[in-house]
Amino acid sequence: MYLKFILISTLLILALDIYFFRSFRSVIKNYNKKIKLSFSVGYWLITIFSIAFMFFIASYFVEKIAAPKIYRIYVMGLVLIIFVSKVIGSLFILAHDIGNATTFVKRKVVKKEIPQTINPISRKDFLKKSGMIAAAIPFGTLLFGMFKSAFDYTINRQKLVLHNIPKPFKGLKIVQISDLHLGSFLSDEPIIEISKLIAKEKPDILFFTGDLVNDIAEEAVPFIDSLKTITAPMGVYSILGNHDYGDYFYQKDDIKGKQHNYDLIKKIHKQIGWKLLLNENILLQKENERLAILGVENWGSSDRFPKYGNLDQAKRGLLPADFKLLLSHDPSHWEAKILPEHNDIAATFSGHTHGMQFGIDIPKFKWSPSQYLYKQWSGLYSQNNQFLYVNCGLGFIGYPGRVGILPEITVFELA
Repeated sequence: MYLKFILISTLLILALDIYFFRSFRSVIKNYNKKIKLSFSVGYWLITIFSIAFMFFIASYFVEKIAAPKIYRIYVMGLVLIIFVSKVIGSLFILAHDIGNATTFVKRKVVKKEIPQTINPISRKDFLKKSGMIAAAIPFGTLLFGMFKSAFDYTINRQKLVLHNIPKPFKGLKIVQISDLHLGSFLSDEPIIEISKLIAKEKPDILFFTGDLVNDIAEEAVPFIDSLKTITAPMGVYSILGNHDYGDYFYQKDDIKGKQHNYDLIKKIHKQIGWKLLLNENILLQKENERLAILGVENWGSSDRFPKYGNLDQAKRGLLPADFKLLLSHDPSHWEAKILPEHNDIAATFSGHTHGMQFGIDIPKFKWSPSQYLYKQWSGLYSQNNQFLYVNCGLGFIGYPGRVGILPEITVFELA
């Protein structure tokens, strides 16, 4: 499986670099031969390095060993940034080629004469050089998102007016965090900073809505002491996300490996003092009124994600009249199952999407490629007195940064 993926990736990188080299060559064509040769050699050395690095990372997966973070996160992230930048730049070369093809058809097939024009810079050179500029813009932006925005933690405050909330629980302050992806952190400094920001908010309860790690539970072990500092007087309640099961590291038939991962992730939650809700509930009582916190294992409507969540099981022992808040990692669960089958769930708290770590989030306008995959991808949604909040997460995976969609700590006041 890994070899097939690497071979396909190699072919894509080679095809893209051969195509994009035309734009690169048009920029350096006026330099002397020695400089042109140096730049060209540098260009192809980056290509060779990218391909070699893919095979290097794959070798760790074959041996079932996690590659060192600095390589797996940041070097791989740089390779990804270069690839994406070249894809965008190549669109301008494609425009040039389409223009050439159109001209050829008009001259040879339609027999139409195309007037020759004299320009200081030919359309051909303009499009090719524009390709380099177009590639440079996302390259710089993505680098900024990698080294700055990835750790620009943002507090989002949300008053949550819930239908029929018991009076004793009005004014309850809940902090939600999600998608830490600890396998992406090189030190515990980000966790310490997150802990300090949460402590300043003085929450009554804290929700963590899944994806503690990237691939394997062992990634969380170095952060146990810092995670212990994330607390709330009425408890920290947690669930598992799709990345917490080891499905992206262990093969499908490696039952033993996945069971080890599952047991370890549960053990880590106990060590840090977070109550992990595995299709179960916790009942809070105040002045003879009841508020239930339910947590389900991962359930995603897409076939790509596991469906371990069981809401009926999570409700066991509860009364129909109990006021219910649900933690469910994947927001697609809300429309697929919760709305049509569980109208007693007042509010659902999810994560998972990360807002794809890229987009625009300004007052009165939000956009991200994530919205083409998830109908509910960021912020608050409501239907028939039921609410869903999608937290964009604190960590990152794949691309080691964020552009426009900042890491989020959500502070709710129930009303």
